[in-house]
Amino acid sequence: MQLERWQQVPAGTRDLLPHEAARVRAVIDRVLDRMRRWGYREVTTPTLEYLDVLVRGEGAAVGGRLFKLVDRDGELLALRPEMTTPVARLVATRLRAAPLPLRLAYAGPVFRWREAGSGRLREFPQVGGELVGAGTLEADAEIVTLAVEALRATGVGQSSVSLGHVGFLRGLLAGLGLAEPALDGIRTLLYQKDFVGLRRLLEAHGAPPPRVRAVLALPTLQGPRALEEARRLADTPELLAVVEDLAALERMLRAYGVWDTVTLDLGIIRDFDYYTGIVFEGHTTALGVPLLGGGRYDRLLERFGVPLPATGFAVRVERVLSAGEEPADAWAPDAVVAFDNGSREAALACAKQLRERGLVVAVEVQGRSWDEVARDAEARGAERALLVRGEAVLVRERGGRQRVMPLAALRDGEAGGCRE
Repeated sequence: MQLERWQQVPAGTRDLLPHEAARVRAVIDRVLDRMRRWGYREVTTPTLEYLDVLVRGEGAAVGGRLFKLVDRDGELLALRPEMTTPVARLVATRLRAAPLPLRLAYAGPVFRWREAGSGRLREFPQVGGELVGAGTLEADAEIVTLAVEALRATGVGQSSVSLGHVGFLRGLLAGLGLAEPALDGIRTLLYQKDFVGLRRLLEAHGAPPPRVRAVLALPTLQGPRALEEARRLADTPELLAVVEDLAALERMLRAYGVWDTVTLDLGIIRDFDYYTGIVFEGHTTALGVPLLGGGRYDRLLERFGVPLPATGFAVRVERVLSAGEEPADAWAPDAVVAFDNGSREAALACAKQLRERGLVVAVEVQGRSWDEVARDAEARGAERALLVRGEAVLVRERGGRQRVMPLAALRDGEAGGCRE
């Protein structure tokens, strides 16, 4: 049946039912809590940014994937497509004088324009962190380790992090002797993993055969022998420096105790052009797309007038949830409270006190009979239903057992399972 427009949501967006929203919130809270323990403090930036901010941070090419709008004053605005650029703007303005390094965390929805019908979300939640003001391998090791811990905190199950370095690709491309438009085409084909098209493009431009072989070998530089193979291909000081940095980073990640979760992969190509050093992605065998991504971006803040190094990552929350089995909606209140005529005030005070002890309490608002309330509470899985009658309370436990107790005893926490 064809739905009317008012019954639909825009392509690439979706509603979240209560149990789905609870899963999203739980993942975000667990990741933020893990980052808080590492000293990362949460910031919030606007959903809307000036278009100029996003173009300054990500380049003119970002315009093709933005949702843009014009306000009543004629200002060009856009919905943020990711969180790193807004955080960079925040650091360059209100946090400009803050002591370094800055450890910042964030969570919120981002928006990316996709073709209608592509099946890809155009709005999705992210949670992540940025370490600003430290250009060391120690900072890279911290952010990679924190990414590993963030993945573990999501509860996704068995996962791994693939670690690469954009400097190796840039070093190889620099030796091709090609103009920038051709290099952009090579990067695009690598990102799309179109190796047939990549070979054709390289051969068509007459690139040196040894360097062509090195570029084509890039996707195979992964796993335990990746560094050894990369060292063999490194024929410039710049490429050798990348290899030695990765070797040093491996030693640090071993010290953190997470190297068994990390795999070297020099074929990683991230889809933002501001990365300058390490790049990494988080994966699970249950899903064919990355669950998180990040890396070092030492020149992004320069574009905002603050030449600070930085590194960070973001978790795609909806992908994390897709990678795991969706549990049944097992939510139920701890208690349902009803009342006789004249006992409303006492019942509401009782419900308030139970909530203050951490219990989930629903008050009857439909005017149903006690039997209806009690049966519905049992059907919903509530632990008990309570009927307040003056200074007494009729308690019906799940399973049908019923007893009467003084209201004062309930308030004092003596109602068996009604304790905190």
